[in-house]
This record gives sequence, structure tokens and C-alpha cells, in this order.
Amino acid sequence: MWWDPMEEMRDIERRMNRLLRELWGRGPRRGLPRPGWRPQPMEEAIREPFTDIMETKDSVIVTAELPGVEKKDIKINATEDTIEISAETKEEKKIEEKGYYRKERSFGRYYRSYTLPAKVKPDKAKATYKNGVLEVVLPKAEVKEKGKSIKIE
Repeated sequence: MWWDPMEEMRDIERRMNRLLRELWGRGPRRGLPRPGWRPQPMEEAIREPFTDIMETKDSVIVTAELPGVEKKDIKINATEDTIEISAETKEEKKIEEKGYYRKERSFGRYYRSYTLPAKVKPDKAKATYKNGVLEVVLPKAEVKEKGKSIKIE
């Protein structure tokens, strides 16, 4: 039996055509989608915010970029060694003119959990949000014992 590379290409083309029909409700070279067609909803994407974590002598500072998010839509949960940041964006645009109507909605989510480089006091944390940048300052917890020297007998 001989290997036919063109048969493999035809098989790939058939698979791609089937995929396009499933996704868009039409195949190639068939014109516009059928009336009433709507794209299938895709899985909700959760974005990870760009984040910097900086440790200073007295605190741990977490800075996260959350563009397009309002302050009221941000949730922060901190423990002594972790921080979780989550946010949602919701936007609705509506344009009505004579003979023209348009309405768009968008939705997005941010989520990220981090292990902090030092133990902190979450009840003393302070957070600010300005121009799409969230900054959380977490004071470090005092280390009760640094260790103990043990004499070998």
C-alpha cells in the first residue's frame, strides 16, 4: 500500500469543514450564516491580572493591574500567608438613532491567588485603587522566635 500525502490533506480539509460547520453553522463557500444564527457561547475566560509583589522591611506590597474595573467590583481576601484578588467587569453600550439600533454587552473576570513571601497581618492591610491599579499594603507579622541554639552534649 502506497502512502498518499494528498489523501491526508483531503482528510484535514474535511475535518476543518466539519469544525467550521459546527462552530459557525455553515460550511465554506456557502455564503452568509442562516437567519437567526447566533454564535455558540464560549467558556468564560478568567484573566490573571499583571501583578508585582514586593517585600520591604515592614510590609509586603501587592500591586495588580485591573483595567476597566470599578472599585466596587474588586474583592480581596487575605490570610497570614496568601492573598486572593478577584474582580468583574460589566459594560453595556446602547446606541439608538433614527433607523438604527445597537446594543452590546461585555463581561470579564480577573482572579489570582498568591502565596506571600512573609507572614502578614491581614486585619491591618490597607488597599487603594487608582487609574486601574490596585495596591495592597500588608504589614508583616512579627516573628515570635527566630530559633534557638541547641548545645550538643
